[in-house]
Amino acid sequence: MDALYAADADLKEAVPAAVLRHRAAGTLTWALIHQIESEVLAEVASTGKHSTRMLGMLRASPAMGYPKDDRSVSFEGHDVVPSVFGAIYAEWNRVN
Repeated sequence: MDALYAADADLKEAVPAAVLRHRAAGTLTWALIHQIESEVLAEVASTGKHSTRMLGMLRASPAMGYPKDDRSVSFEGHDVVPSVFGAIYAEWNRVN
């Protein structure tokens, strides 16, 4: 379990910079949150500190059916929010 917490912490540490790179988009869309997710996971994976399995547990599973279109992100109606999506959404909506 410690490995999962460590991977989650590193993921959350990488999120602010990734969100900042995309802030000019104005609106967090489903397509954009998936793009940011990929960037964050690739960055954390590149450190070699965490297994692919651990990082896979933090990402949005295709089985969850999250859209990939240009609608604004809303988790209404979703029972589970993957850690990476939660971190991205929170950072995007954080007041600077």
